[in-house]
Amino acid sequence: MNPKSDRLNQEYYDKQYAMLQWLNRNRRRLLDSYKNQYVAYNANGLIAHSENLQEVLQQANSSQEDYLIYLVPKRTASIQILPIHSS
Repeated sequence: MNPKSDRLNQEYYDKQYAMLQWLNRNRRRLLDSYKNQYVAYNANGLIAHSENLQEVLQQANSSQEDYLIYLVPKRTASIQILPIHSS
């Protein structure tokens, strides 16, 4: 076992978990304000939004922050999360 690797893995999972918590806390607001749009977000909040995925990716990448992309559904019956990793 590599303690440094274990610590980095834990930090990665903690960051991912914090981002998913933000999404869960803000899902209603996203549904109300950003239907049928892609949103880039992280644990600190919304980074970018648009119906155009490429625009969202460009804005999110230029923020130089880690983020996830969420496609806000038209209706609450469908949910889709797209995992995008920044490099």
